[in-house]
Amino acid sequence: MRRIYLTLFAIFSFLAVAHAQQAEVAKPFNGLILREDGRGVKARIEVVDSDKVTLSDGKGRFGLTDIQPEDVLRVVYHRDEILIPVAGRRSIRIVLSDEALAYSAEESEELANIGFGYVKRREKVDFSSGISGDRLRSTGCNNVIDALLVFVPSLRRVNGELCLYGQGSINSSSAVLVLCDGQEINPEHINIADVDNVEVLKGANMYGFRGANGVVLITTKSAQSR
Repeated sequence: MRRIYLTLFAIFSFLAVAHAQQAEVAKPFNGLILREDGRGVKARIEVVDSDKVTLSDGKGRFGLTDIQPEDVLRVVYHRDEILIPVAGRRSIRIVLSDEALAYSAEESEELANIGFGYVKRREKVDFSSGISGDRLRSTGCNNVIDALLVFVPSLRRVNGELCLYGQGSINSSSAVLVLCDGQEINPEHINIADVDNVEVLKGANMYGFRGANGVVLITTKSAQSR
């Protein structure tokens, strides 16, 4: 009996240590992006030199985990980009000025105390993330688009255009916006052998009116290594 108690004690001790270690590793980082009038901003938030990315919601809320003091956030909206150093903050409240690319950023104790609230809210965003170039090439397809059609069922060819099923068009075209290393490009001109990874975003208004139909973000190996 004593051996059973010792075994159970060892198991519970292990689980407690594992839980504590997990709590130490996973640290939430909550953010808020607003305009000067207090309206939320829908944007894409990337961590520079990392694969971490999320989207802010209609109220400007976003969440990330394990952000380091030296990290830099890249905020992308309406095709503009702003680089904002974390500078040791535990949370961040960003106010975008009406002036081009001007902003203020400060730590918010209220956001820091939310814990994983914003992380959980944003952890399931409506896009297909992290399709590696290797996975695309494993399909045996000779071009990026045919390979993407295998992995993203909602992606279709319609009248010669690449479209996302269920995305309403607000202009004369329902085609998605295709960006390769940040530049708009005809996807037929991309060599699948050069692709590092692809993301497909649905209704990405932060990329302007074209983004409302969806955005295909392609990153090449050369851009990833910069």
